[in-house]
Amino acid sequence: MSTVAFIAARMGSERLPGKVLKPLSEIPSLVHIFNILRDVKSLDSFLVVTSVLKEDDEIEKICNSSNVLCVRGSVHDVLDRFRIASASVKPSVIVRVTGDDPLMDPDVIEKVISEHRAGGFDYTSNIEERTFPRGMDTEVVNADTLEKCWRESGDKDDHEHVTLYIRRHPDKFKMKNVEMSGAPADDLRLCLDTEEDYILLQNIYSRLYRGKPIRLPEIFELLEKEPSLKKINESIEQKKVKDKVY
Repeated sequence: MSTVAFIAARMGSERLPGKVLKPLSEIPSLVHIFNILRDVKSLDSFLVVTSVLKEDDEIEKICNSSNVLCVRGSVHDVLDRFRIASASVKPSVIVRVTGDDPLMDPDVIEKVISEHRAGGFDYTSNIEERTFPRGMDTEVVNADTLEKCWRESGDKDDHEHVTLYIRRHPDKFKMKNVEMSGAPADDLRLCLDTEEDYILLQNIYSRLYRGKPIRLPEIFELLEKEPSLKKINESIEQKKVKDKVY
């Protein structure tokens, strides 16, 4: 049973164009995600799914220079991009991550994959009932489950947001939500979606990055010592799609 991570990444963004290649400690954000996934022992491999737009040629160049497979497809139909990528590498299980999350903790990803495997679920995530900070988002879905979503839904939003169909139809799938031990930290933004997010991430990387992925406990410790950092992006609100927050 092969487990492959698919990184959804595009240069286009309403709030922060080019965010996936924004430098953190002089390294493109997307390359940090490559290094994070290389530290996840449960993964067999990973790849990038992006669009056929000319502006996304830059993403393919970064992938080529990093020896990472890049699969390109529809601009708005991300689910179809995932279908094409799945047909290319034929995984049993797909781990969905995004180019917005260059602070993902490999241990969090490992935990979600482990619980998915142990329970024989169709879909496992840590986002349905959030306890982890935003930016630790990990979704694990069986390849045949994703194929079912593609076949059954013609809804535009379901195709733009890969797992939305699953989350809207819990009656059709065996699902699991993974929670963080200890007090919830779902009010904390560690993702890269706005200029304020970027300023916070720059601060975290400048203080903690030492050539290997930063772990979540290190971030908590830093923010405990410097609580003013959390104020940088605390006013940012996340968008909803069909009453589901992404």
